[in-house]
Amino acid sequence: MRKIHSWPIFCQTRPAQYIAFYILYAISALVFLVIEGVFKLQFFSLTDSRVLALLFFIWGHNQIALSFFFASLFNRSRTALVIVFLLVLYSVLISVSSNFIFEVGREFPPWFLIWSPFAFYRALGNLNMMSYSPKLLPYKMSNLTSGDEVFRIMIFPIVEIPVYLGVAAYLSAVLPSEFGVRRPWHFPITEPLKALQRSSHTTTNGGVDPKSEASLAMAAAVNVDETRFEDSDVKAERARINNGQFDPKSPLIVKHMRKVYAGRGGAGPKLAVKDVTFAVEEGIVFGLLGPNGAGKTTLISILTGLYEASTDTGTLAGFDVTADTAEVYKRIGICPQFDILWDDLTVSEHLYFYARLKGISRPEEREAVNIAMANVALTEFANRLSKGLSGGEKRRLSIAIALIGSPKVVFLDEPTTGLDPEVRRLIWNIVNNAKQDKTIVLTTHSMEEAEALCQRIGIMAKGTLRCLANPIRLKQLYGTGFRVYFNSLVDDTPRASAFVESLLPAGWKKVDDFATNVSYEFPAITGLLSNLFEKVEQRKAENGILDWGIGQTTLEDVFVSLISENDANADAE
Repeated sequence: MRKIHSWPIFCQTRPAQYIAFYILYAISALVFLVIEGVFKLQFFSLTDSRVLALLFFIWGHNQIALSFFFASLFNRSRTALVIVFLLVLYSVLISVSSNFIFEVGREFPPWFLIWSPFAFYRALGNLNMMSYSPKLLPYKMSNLTSGDEVFRIMIFPIVEIPVYLGVAAYLSAVLPSEFGVRRPWHFPITEPLKALQRSSHTTTNGGVDPKSEASLAMAAAVNVDETRFEDSDVKAERARINNGQFDPKSPLIVKHMRKVYAGRGGAGPKLAVKDVTFAVEEGIVFGLLGPNGAGKTTLISILTGLYEASTDTGTLAGFDVTADTAEVYKRIGICPQFDILWDDLTVSEHLYFYARLKGISRPEEREAVNIAMANVALTEFANRLSKGLSGGEKRRLSIAIALIGSPKVVFLDEPTTGLDPEVRRLIWNIVNNAKQDKTIVLTTHSMEEAEALCQRIGIMAKGTLRCLANPIRLKQLYGTGFRVYFNSLVDDTPRASAFVESLLPAGWKKVDDFATNVSYEFPAITGLLSNLFEKVEQRKAENGILDWGIGQTTLEDVFVSLISENDANADAE
């Protein structure tokens, strides 16, 4: 799981939210002032409009800063809504009461103004009192001087704006929340000190920080026992990329990619991705297989911009993953393992949303959405809410989101997990049709799916690419030849087994042995299959064989032969 710190997210997203909120506030305040001016209410007609505009201008900024402060305290909007509503209600009631107690001209307690709603309502009360009281003159801009109470009141909200924003940013970083990783309470002090230390290390080591992630990645040695499992195809692919003997227009190029994590608890650095190098051409479905903890997710996360590579990187559609992230995002599509959909948006609304995220222009977005829906057979469900879709239909919508805008590289993370065979076949057809003019990277635990869809397959274990070839070559290299199986009655199984074993060549291996079902693997020998067919067909009845069959080694057999039980343990070294 990616570690996301709240502080940079706050700094990146809040300015846009601040502007949007203030525009909404300005519109509502302007409408309010215009309506009141039309009806010629005494308060608005007699009070200087410049004073009102200044007061509402300050209050808008203060109100948004205050809302950010409250947002940092709550994880759930329902709780925040109730508590903040009660605070506003009590603030109004207390402010109205205080205006009766402390009339205009009486000293108002300064500490009372620390809470900005009290200050705002006190200022409004003063202006209102001066507009209708026969003993007082309506408030003018010239009255706004340092000795005036309204002037003093306005100072409090102005000062509180940066205070609220600063406290909100700090609390967002240190308070636990549903998402992200909270920082220690002392990070405003310790992080600048660490930055100074890194700068000092860089200065004293010829411009290189020896404690940087890149340095750790280069210093961390790859286990020789693991790299020896790289087959000749992986080594040949690395040499091909190093020598530039590949199509530079390939949508996906990965070159010497490493990812290291700093050690914990005194342990050394942990290499999660170890010098992975390959290129995938256009029109190819590339299967990235491996056990849990093999490094597949980390590699894909780097390629999609979720993580940063420790050394070197890759290019997608000709753009560097690290340097040209904005351009990369426009040219990739991602279908995560779990559907990320909004219940109350329709199919077409989802696609319009993602089309605009990818930068598709307004004149072209309708066509892009229609094509995306047609590609996954969801046109008839265009106006249906996603919560009304079946599991298979939601999966097809997620694939449509990944394919919208004709991205050059599409990542499909276990797209058919949990689906029935009919829907799985439908999605296979969608993927096969979609691979034209793009590269598709597929992760799956279904070897049948990988064999049906992938033109090239890479199998990873412990961060190392073990093999890289098409399915047929993998079977030739790592397959055991052929597999024969038979069914019989329980009492006939020993006799049938002895008969089949007598026909198999040396080197056969019993794979499964159940009460009525037995299967064997045996090496391929010229002329063996015809002899085996003939003899089994002639004598199957007398040996108790009810049904039998023979087939080539599957991709699943290849995977099992390559990945040991120790490889499936991500922490084992």
